[in-house]
Amino acid sequence: MLGDERVTSAYARNAEFWINVIRDRLDPYQTQLTDPALFDAVGDCTGLEILDAGCGEGYFARQLLARGARHVHGVDTCEEFITAARSHPDHRPQSASYHHADVANLPLPDATIDLVIANRLPNGISDPGRRFQEFARILKPTGRMLLLSMHPCFYTARAERTPPGSNDLPIDTYFGVRTVEQQFNVAGHLSPVPSVQQFYSLETYIAMITSAGFAITALREPHPTPEQRRGNPWWNTNFPRPLFLLLECAPHPARMH
Repeated sequence: MLGDERVTSAYARNAEFWINVIRDRLDPYQTQLTDPALFDAVGDCTGLEILDAGCGEGYFARQLLARGARHVHGVDTCEEFITAARSHPDHRPQSASYHHADVANLPLPDATIDLVIANRLPNGISDPGRRFQEFARILKPTGRMLLLSMHPCFYTARAERTPPGSNDLPIDTYFGVRTVEQQFNVAGHLSPVPSVQQFYSLETYIAMITSAGFAITALREPHPTPEQRRGNPWWNTNFPRPLFLLLECAPHPARMH
């Protein structure tokens, strides 16, 4: 099995669930928060060669192509996702390549990618920093990397439904390694088995990125606007604390010499 067995096995067993969630646009966190934030950070992608790391069933890759990307390489350890991406009616083989592979061992040449996107890609377990080294290897010196993750400071199991203060992490747990196993309920649909995600402190997470040769150039925490909260009280219940962290990174200037 590719990647970390616990993570990949859970995704394989939940594959149909996640494919339906994405294709039926059931997840308001994705459709109303994280996707808009990511597309805003991507900006004009016309003519770019892009890596979609942890591509799932390919929806984000298809969106990037519709926005003018020249070619998107999707990589995922879950074979069911790759099969779904390749069999989607809008799949364009000349413009999208889907690889059943590990992001910590990418089947791509050095310095060939303009933009790396890791969209809610679970952290690695066995060698969590290796993926960033691979991203640095395949990225052009003038390229960028966008990392959209669950927030390492605030996210715990069921954090989106937990009032602030009632489920805070003990400080020794925060600075250790946290494994969160959680079933997801999206629009009344429950995932068959719990997903497995590994979390590290912000300090550790940033160190993985910078030690791979990246500089962090922007930081965002996608969150509902006041208008969204007024228009739909669901956000007040389900977003009591920051749940997402979006980092924009670039190869450190020293790498270019």
